[in-house]
Amino acid sequence: MGIILSVSCLGVAWWSWQHITKPETHSADSAETLPLTVQTVVVHQQSVPEDRALTGTVEAIDSTTLTSRVTGRVEQLLVQEGTPVEKGQIIAIIDVSDIRAKQQQADAQIIEAQAAVVTAQASRRSALTQVDAARESLSEAQASLLEAQAELADAQLNQSRMARLYPEGAVPEVNLDSANTRVDIAQARVRQIEATIAQAASTIRTAEAGVGEATAGVDQAQARVTQAEATAREITANLDYGVVRAPFAGVITRKQVEIGATAGVSQPLVTLENGERLRLSVAVPETLIDHVQLGQSVTVHIDALNREISGEVSQIVPSADPQARNFTVKVALPPTTNLISGMFGRLQLESSDRTALIIPKNTLVERLGVSGVFKVVDGKAQFQTVTVRPINDDVVEVFAGVNEGDRLILNPDPGLHENTEVSESSNQQSDYQQHSQGASHVE
Repeated sequence: MGIILSVSCLGVAWWSWQHITKPETHSADSAETLPLTVQTVVVHQQSVPEDRALTGTVEAIDSTTLTSRVTGRVEQLLVQEGTPVEKGQIIAIIDVSDIRAKQQQADAQIIEAQAAVVTAQASRRSALTQVDAARESLSEAQASLLEAQAELADAQLNQSRMARLYPEGAVPEVNLDSANTRVDIAQARVRQIEATIAQAASTIRTAEAGVGEATAGVDQAQARVTQAEATAREITANLDYGVVRAPFAGVITRKQVEIGATAGVSQPLVTLENGERLRLSVAVPETLIDHVQLGQSVTVHIDALNREISGEVSQIVPSADPQARNFTVKVALPPTTNLISGMFGRLQLESSDRTALIIPKNTLVERLGVSGVFKVVDGKAQFQTVTVRPINDDVVEVFAGVNEGDRLILNPDPGLHENTEVSESSNQQSDYQQHSQGASHVE
């Protein structure tokens, strides 16, 4: 019903305008009215560059979510959403009393391990002393063996002489017995010293094995010290992690935890962004990615600011989304007043030329809310409604209402009405191609 009423009203308005603007009928004896001189332009198709407006979101280049690196209760949260912070400023403090207890335990383990090193080193020194003593005993026994062997050789020589002289009666029997006894004693001493040498060699081997074990004990004890110290350093670092600081200057854009809550490892605390370095993130279809290059200068329109900003393509993600077939493109933006992360933006991407009917804006008129143009037909002005889309400040694209070759009146007089006789000026505007730049489609 509303649609029918609107159409009816529009028809009444058009009928009223037609009758109100019709010229009064002059009598036959009235002077003949001269035609109105007008400038015209011929409608023709033109090749215009077609830009694709790809939608995207402004985001901070420096953006991070600060997380907890330890498990503990949030004792202090010193920022709120919107709080500006400096680099190194404390953001939150996590309770690390459990970690502090572990640190004390680690310190005790270091002391225990260091004591074990001292004990192991003492054992090694004792084993080395035993080796030295055994080697000294071996050396003494070897010297004694040489003496005993010399004594045995001399005794055996004397025994041979006594055994040769005794049958001749040159020496008494007691001398022979004495020589035999001397040999027996010398042989026994040699055997005893050889046994001592064997024992000393065995003692050396045992002592050297003890040195090896003691050395291994020292190495193990020192390894325990190293491990205990590493554990202590890790715990000390965790103590430092209880204080969360801003890695760079910026603004807190999101708070994800409250005071008193227990924060686990890797749990988000706050989101920090630096609003001074912004970029536009855009999904570019694979059919248009060939029109984007690194370092390319592009135009970005920010709807919220109603402003165009010059940007530069800083990154093209080399892998497309397998479902949407889009490539993510990052456009670096210069510092701009009131531009903030999260704003909606359009990347003006020139893709190709197309042919369209283009007419100057100064051919358009509005009559009772109806947009149209005046065409020159058989020397008379005829009003024609049109459907247009702006191209730029000078020209529009026509979708319906006029055809190529139509002659349109430029800057029509406000009093111009239907069927007014007109005369076209010789100084006509027929070339307006230079104004038809910048067609735009939104993706």
